[in-house]
Amino acid sequence: MKKIIAIVTMLLAFTVSVNAQDKKVSSQEAAQKDIAALSAKVTMSENLKKDLTTLMVMKHDALNDAALTPEQKEHAREGYERKLLTGLNKEQRETLMKYPELLKKVTH
Repeated sequence: MKKIIAIVTMLLAFTVSVNAQDKKVSSQEAAQKDIAALSAKVTMSENLKKDLTTLMVMKHDALNDAALTPEQKEHAREGYERKLLTGLNKEQRETLMKYPELLKKVTH
């Protein structure tokens, strides 16, 4: 009887652990959501979308790094915001600046 209870307990613990891992969004998925939100407001070429997707994946990987302090993460956010704005032309930057909530969403 004790063995059965131990097996059931281990099975439930494993199931909970697997479900907790499934809820995490990958950096690639998060980056694609950022780019989709961005491209809904700002006109971009497919080549620029690919480049910005790579940038967003790097951003999400950096911000998910548990070794970084909050100050380092904020510094990284600022750097990724600069890189994002540098990658856009003047018209695209002006369009993005009209949507500060969108800028915050894709850089934080």
